[in-house]
Order: sequence, then structure tokens, then C-alpha cells
Amino acid sequence: MRILIVDDSPTFLHAASDVLEGKGYEVEIAKNGEEGIRMARKIKPDLIIMDIEMPVKKGDEAAREIRSDPDIAHIPIIAMTSVSPESLGEDRKLFDDYLVKPFGFDDMLPMVRNLINK
Repeated sequence: MRILIVDDSPTFLHAASDVLEGKGYEVEIAKNGEEGIRMARKIKPDLIIMDIEMPVKKGDEAAREIRSDPDIAHIPIIAMTSVSPESLGEDRKLFDDYLVKPFGFDDMLPMVRNLINK
């Protein structure tokens, strides 16, 4: 199973990759929303974990573009946000689940398993 992590924090990318790879997942990374869209189209991951606040293209903008592309619209997306999902308004429907910062990897792993095994 392949997971695409989209985040502008090298520290988080490294830590999350280590944890997920340790659980047997193949992990690809993108450092902003624009790169995340390109990677999603290229590798067609089983799941995307995407930060909302990023340079170049924010996570909600990237998710909107992913959802409008029939080739990748079906890929589940977990949003990472420092605000409540409700504050995203209608954009909250772009995401399959939410991780509210700060969170632990123990919070993330069951969510990942649930969405990949649907």
C-alpha cells in the first residue's frame, strides 16, 4: 500500500515516513500542494495525508483539484489541520478524515488502516 504525505515540514515528513514505513507502507512525499497534485497523478497512491497550511498551494486547494480529476478523485485524503474541521466550511467535504494538530502517530495509524482497507 502506497501513501503520499504532503507537508512543508521536513521534520514531520521524516518522522511520519519512518513510522509508516515501519508498519509496512510504501511512502512518497511532496513538500507543497502543487507537488502533491503532481505526485498523486503520477503514482496514484492508496491514501494521501495532507497538511492544510503550506506554501505554493494550500492543502484545501490541492484537495479541490484532486477531487476534480476523475483519475484520482477516489483517493482518500486525510487533512492535517491546526484548526477544527468545521472551520474549513464546505471544504471539509473534500477530506475523508482529519488529524487536528498536535496529534500523535497513535492517532494517525488507525485512521490510515481504516481508510486504506475500505
